[in-house]
Amino acid sequence: MDLPLLSALFLMFALTMYVMLDGFDLGVGVLLLPQRDQQVRNRMVDAIAPTWDGNETWLIMAALTLLAGFPLAYGILVPAFYIPVVLMLLSLGLRGVSFEFRHNSATSRRRWDFVFAGGSLIAAWAQGLVVGGLIQGVDTDLDSFGGSPLDAFSPFCLLAGVTVVAGYATLGVGWLRLKGEDATRAFARRHQRWLPLAFLGMTIITGAIAISIQPNLAVSWRDHRIALSCCLIAFAACGLGIAWLAGRDDVDDRIGFGLALAMMLSGVVALGLSFFPYVIPFRITLWQAASAASTQEFLLIGALVVTPVVLAYSAFAYKVFRGRTPAEGWY
Repeated sequence: MDLPLLSALFLMFALTMYVMLDGFDLGVGVLLLPQRDQQVRNRMVDAIAPTWDGNETWLIMAALTLLAGFPLAYGILVPAFYIPVVLMLLSLGLRGVSFEFRHNSATSRRRWDFVFAGGSLIAAWAQGLVVGGLIQGVDTDLDSFGGSPLDAFSPFCLLAGVTVVAGYATLGVGWLRLKGEDATRAFARRHQRWLPLAFLGMTIITGAIAISIQPNLAVSWRDHRIALSCCLIAFAACGLGIAWLAGRDDVDDRIGFGLALAMMLSGVVALGLSFFPYVIPFRITLWQAASAASTQEFLLIGALVVTPVVLAYSAFAYKVFRGRTPAEGWY
């Protein structure tokens, strides 16, 4: 049994779950910035209140899998992306603090809304910096990081960060239209007409630049041309479909949000296929970075025990808080 491959698949699963679930609540946080109406902002926050913190469990599971399953890669990637990771963690913590303060302080709620939105924006952007850094390549010196922590702030990485923000915002408007009412849905519908197109366009531009700065991508894409072509077609079709359905009130809102999830999923799968079989893209493979077989077995047994529990309580939370968000909020 190929234990490193199984661990890598679980790592990819955890990251995908995080991107799709925490992605929409980060997107909702970012969308607080253009919304000036305090009542609508309250409704927007209420739409993610019951589930937003639980979604971050998947990020913790992914980090633990990388540490236990691929310690060599962990030891290289952490110093390579130390600044973006610290920015992301501080921003996620700031979101939690601001969420509680805005809930208990009616007089300064506007200020805490801005903090929540800023934390969401920086966290999403920092994740994009990491993606861009992985694509452009991480310099290694034998078994350690050989570059500079500032490598993650190249123009390409900055562009990748903005692209990820656009993707999360696309998920966010889909969730707001699904869960909101009246003014919230109108706000979501207005932005749903252009955000998926912006995400699609920026992804195409980022991909074109990526091939020019990372020649190994072209080789990887030729090796998986059928699968990656399907991902690209699905990605574009979902983006165009979301924009086309945005102006129609006779279509179930679950379709728009489902297309946004499918759009993000196809992008994540395309990225994973482009990197395979490397855990540090085009430098170190899964098997070169893998820990001992006993550690891999312990990791996978733990994953088999914990994952159903996380899936069960997540499904329970989404079931309990299904339907439109009440006008007075869930609390």
